[in-house]
Amino acid sequence: MNKDEIKSYIREKLSTRRIILFGAGKVARKFYEDHKDKLDISFCVSNLKKEWGEGAFLEELDVKKYKREEIRENDYIIVCGPIAFRTIELQLMNDGFKMYEHFVEANIARVVNANKKIALFYGSCILRDMYRCLIEVPSFDFEYESVFTQSNRGQAVVNNRLLYYLKDICDLYVYTPRVLDRDSAYFLAPDELPADCKVVSVSNLVAPLYWPQVERRIDVHNQFYLHPYNVKRNVSFYHTLYRREDQNINKMILEGKTSKQIVECLSSDEFYSREQVDKHFRVTLKLIDIAEQSVEIKISDFIRENYRKVMLYQNAIHPNKIIICEYIRRLFKAIGVSTHEIESFESQWPLHIHQSGDVPIYPSVVKNMNLEFVEDEKKYEILTGRGVQYMTFEEYTEHYVEYTRKAAEIMNMWQEM
Repeated sequence: MNKDEIKSYIREKLSTRRIILFGAGKVARKFYEDHKDKLDISFCVSNLKKEWGEGAFLEELDVKKYKREEIRENDYIIVCGPIAFRTIELQLMNDGFKMYEHFVEANIARVVNANKKIALFYGSCILRDMYRCLIEVPSFDFEYESVFTQSNRGQAVVNNRLLYYLKDICDLYVYTPRVLDRDSAYFLAPDELPADCKVVSVSNLVAPLYWPQVERRIDVHNQFYLHPYNVKRNVSFYHTLYRREDQNINKMILEGKTSKQIVECLSSDEFYSREQVDKHFRVTLKLIDIAEQSVEIKISDFIRENYRKVMLYQNAIHPNKIIICEYIRRLFKAIGVSTHEIESFESQWPLHIHQSGDVPIYPSVVKNMNLEFVEDEKKYEILTGRGVQYMTFEEYTEHYVEYTRKAAEIMNMWQEM
């Protein structure tokens, strides 16, 4: 079947069959709330015993143990759970059911039933942030029903089942290329998409513009970092510090310097020289230019024009709203959607669409880059295990030092157990 035939086939099943939801979590709740007045949703099935019960789903639908013999010939199953989709898909296929004919994933059912063009976003958290915002813009939402699916390093297309099926029916495919995934199994070739599908590539920049202390390589993490959701939950000192290490702080700790000595040293506006800062910035821009050579939606010119005026990134990976909005403007222009509504919506969106915490900027970097947005005693939004805390550069540095010392003690304790 071609793209339009698949869509028509699914819509016919949804409109004429008794619907059973496979799953009783938040995806099922969202699908039910959006479609309960349009579709004949009868009950839920689940593999989880804790979810079973009469009226257990929103006090409206029964949740039953999944049994092949209880599925009628005219039933249509909506699989509600992208993460568990592959597992449930295999379970249903082993029972003789076929995708599209007997079941479909909830996101696929949603976008097809909307009877609009389908936009598929596949890639990094930058694309996820764009997706979260642009679905609120009427000029885009009127034309497209959208789905985002995360790319994971080393995951072949065939193993991302949502991507695997949506690629056959999408009208717009927006993606961030993965430079490291050169094997054809890890990306979609043009002939795997519908012939009339519009394809747009968007850059995914690791941009340590303001942070020469952060290692550029994308696979480097802070050796002292402890994730707050570590399996050893008896740890009381939680902190979600940005995982790419501050090489200066870690080095000084290993040298035995005190917290006071470290704070005083790094707080000096002479710590980095003009030459060091300029070199770091030139290299960063060069890497950005290289990364954007083969993509359609680029952002390097916007960075050059605005990096002094506003803090473009929270940290070396996650951009602030201004970058996301510029990406959306450029995407809309590329696909012929009006951009006039974006400005009014931009004021409603949070500064950090993906809140991963600020990394404060060294005073010597502020001075040598002539950053206009950093005032005296600037408070940064630091994401901690106890929520966002507002800290000056000095407070953050002291906090980082104390966290790192405590983390080292905990890791030593684990090693001795």
